[in-house]
Amino acid sequence: MAIRTTRHRLTRLGVQMMLIGVFGVFGGALNGLNLLIVVAALSLGVLLVQWRVSRSMIDDVLVDRRPPGEIFAGTPARFRYQIRNGGRLRPVWLLRIEDSLLLGSVRRPVWHQTVATGVGLLGANQTTSAFSDVVVARRGRYQLGKWRLSTLAPFSLSTAWRDELRSADETIDVFPKLVKLSRNWRRQLPSRMGGVSAHIQRQGPSDEVFFGLREYRRGDSPKYIHWRTTARLGVPAVRIYEQQRRYDLCLLVDPWITKSARLRPDEPLDAEAERAELAVSLAATVAVELSGGSGGMVVMVVADDQPRAISGGGSVEGLRRMLAMLAGCHPGPGGKLADALTQGVQATHHLPDLVVFSTRHQSDAVGPHSPEAESLRRWQQHGKLRWVNLASREIDQWLDAGDRLTTGVTAATQEVPA
Repeated sequence: MAIRTTRHRLTRLGVQMMLIGVFGVFGGALNGLNLLIVVAALSLGVLLVQWRVSRSMIDDVLVDRRPPGEIFAGTPARFRYQIRNGGRLRPVWLLRIEDSLLLGSVRRPVWHQTVATGVGLLGANQTTSAFSDVVVARRGRYQLGKWRLSTLAPFSLSTAWRDELRSADETIDVFPKLVKLSRNWRRQLPSRMGGVSAHIQRQGPSDEVFFGLREYRRGDSPKYIHWRTTARLGVPAVRIYEQQRRYDLCLLVDPWITKSARLRPDEPLDAEAERAELAVSLAATVAVELSGGSGGMVVMVVADDQPRAISGGGSVEGLRRMLAMLAGCHPGPGGKLADALTQGVQATHHLPDLVVFSTRHQSDAVGPHSPEAESLRRWQQHGKLRWVNLASREIDQWLDAGDRLTTGVTAATQEVPA
């Protein structure tokens, strides 16, 4: 059910026409000039026709709003509108539709973005479609508030419009902005950091593809030592294989920032808030990349003031749920890392690989005798933990060089000693 009210507002030309009509009425009445009365009658008659025709046009037009199914911040999204002229004889023209995306409540939004489109001419009893491509800069949960249908027809002397507001608020999630990952980003995952991981299941009997060689590290299996390279270099070297394998991965976002960080949507982000947004974007991008049929389970955990975990399960719907959760992530100083780690374990029922995208160093986030340290020790003992500190140069191993220049995060940060 929609609330529909048709209103009118004179344009500048309409105001001038009305003044001419009023002047003609009074001038002709005082001086007995029939010509002025005729001019006044014509002027006011045109305004009356403008009012009646434009109102009838607005009342005859029906609009069906069709927002996009998904929106990623920084990527164009298309809003479609199906417009039908219910009049049997008269065409309508000069139609304009103004819509809005509201961040916050409909009554008190903290930020809004306008969506506008229009139709030049629509015949009697015809239906057409109009669309508008919109780029939303910030992620979040937006409200689709009232939208306005207006027309200047037939003489552009006034604007007739109708506002429509759905009885139930419509919400749409703007997913985090996707970044471009480096070519070798998969090698930064815990399962790719040491030869072939034993706990990852293969998808086929012959899916092992030779990738390259690297120096032997503690924990590598001796069967992957390349003896001829070892003899030539004088140090042990192991083979690295690429596999089509089943990922069991837990991605945890730690968007910790101080209270002084700028997060207002109408202000540019400072360096601290930019790192928090990059942590969310990195987690979203990795989840999207790993959802392309790997057959594994990816669990997304957010360690903000209300920790929560969602298991993707490799499905499209699971990926949407994870991205929607990241869209509603609230960076701040009140993150609960221990609760987030507990929820990650409960969502997987075992100990998967863990990648933490954080705005701070691990030693700053986890005290030596804190509950977080006890939880992380299990992952560290099994070699399944990768803590990515976005305030250090570790970001270079994940982001493509071009995207690092675009975000500007690397240039604004310094290496934090371990």
